[in-house]
Amino acid sequence: MMTTPLPRPKRKKKGEGGGTGRLRADREKAGLTGGQDIHALPPEDGELLELDPENISPNPMNTRLELRNMDAMIADVREHGVHTPGIVMHTKVFMECYPQWASRVKHPERQYILGPGHRRHAAALKTGRVMPAVLRDDLARDRRVEEELVSENNSRDGLSPIEQALSIDLLRQRVHEDEDRALNFDEVVERAGYAAGTVSKYLALLKLPQEVQQAIHSGDLSMRSGYSLSLLKDDNGSKVSEEAHTLQLRGWSLMRDEKLSVDAAKNRLIQERQKQFHAGKSRATKSPAGPAVPEQREESSAQGGEVQGSSGGATDPVTSSGGGGEASQGETSAAPGAVAVVEDAGASEPAAVDPEVLRKAAADQRDLACRLLLAEDRYAKSSESSVRLVTAVLNPNEWKQAAAKAHGWLVDLKKGPSSKKRPGDYFAAVATSEDPGLMHRAAFAIGLAADEVRAAQPERAWDARDIAHVQFLAASRAAYQLSEWEQQQVERLSGGKQ
Repeated sequence: MMTTPLPRPKRKKKGEGGGTGRLRADREKAGLTGGQDIHALPPEDGELLELDPENISPNPMNTRLELRNMDAMIADVREHGVHTPGIVMHTKVFMECYPQWASRVKHPERQYILGPGHRRHAAALKTGRVMPAVLRDDLARDRRVEEELVSENNSRDGLSPIEQALSIDLLRQRVHEDEDRALNFDEVVERAGYAAGTVSKYLALLKLPQEVQQAIHSGDLSMRSGYSLSLLKDDNGSKVSEEAHTLQLRGWSLMRDEKLSVDAAKNRLIQERQKQFHAGKSRATKSPAGPAVPEQREESSAQGGEVQGSSGGATDPVTSSGGGGEASQGETSAAPGAVAVVEDAGASEPAAVDPEVLRKAAADQRDLACRLLLAEDRYAKSSESSVRLVTAVLNPNEWKQAAAKAHGWLVDLKKGPSSKKRPGDYFAAVATSEDPGLMHRAAFAIGLAADEVRAAQPERAWDARDIAHVQFLAASRAAYQLSEWEQQQVERLSGGKQ
């Protein structure tokens, strides 16, 4: 929408009074009365003005959620004034050209409205200093205010990832200057000045629950981890439904309360979903295989993954850039978790459960935790791998069963030569693969499987090796949560002391 430029009247000649004829009409049209100076009339675009900050309204398009680090700026402006001019438009022109924003203008009665320069304007208001500004009505007429704000934000430090996301989202709402339509994604990418992948990640943050967005804005959660949480989906594959938001909030609470990394938190969510699924099954119902394990990609050492709400849903990995604070946090032992007690149909009280049933349920959960751990690129420290490798070597009678379980895990995860159907052939092919990473993973998997096969044996009393096994899983990136039955074994062997 175009608007007619406000006129610039002739100046008073020396010796003229209040003005008559054309001059008086110009003054009245401009809204000037009495002794107001004619030089207060609107100048041409590009002219530098010195304005009373009380006559400037903030821009509703401004994506800053807060003005940070203001003390130093206020002190500097109080002593030296505002160094760098802001940009202003006539409020009337802005509202005509952006009718969709007109109702959100905070002070529509003020003559000017800001483009870039909100921190300088706030400091000028606080100190009572004048606000130098360049008039740019052309930005409103050409509908380029959004791009000017985004460009200004990109050149300055201190914006949170959420503020950056809001800035890019502002471009998404922008109307094309030559056509009556919103910008498409490629146009947004071009004008935002970021790579397409970066734009997608920023915009994904705005689909997270408000509590998670606030954590990212305040710096309690990194952008990388926030993006990884945004990939959590419900049963129908939606990332923005109430169920998906519940998963995302649960992931954030695990990271905040238990100090888990984002990957460990998502592994815990998978295990919790399996536990909830089994809790709803009757004893006569055959137990399903449980949720699929993320198939990790090899191109990045810092990886997240998509978790689907359904216990049987597939999980897809996503490669994320490193640098997130949460990804480097120390992993912690998991708190005790309750194993669901299945009720008989029609019974008012839970039926007593055979300890071996509880033991089997715990073994199913540990098996999933082992798979989740092996799916990670950073599945164990070298010392942890060495302990399991030594144990497997020193107990050769355990090798056959351990190799069979490890083979099943690795083939399901598509690690190594999946065409080899027998464990012996598989590990022989791994040994000659000249792939040190695969050989190390396979050796660790056998050691881990040896511990798990032993711990899962029915009617066998647990010992210190079994306790070390579950405590390792709890402290690992699998973020395993000990069951009530497992906690009882720990207490028994420690004499009632954790």
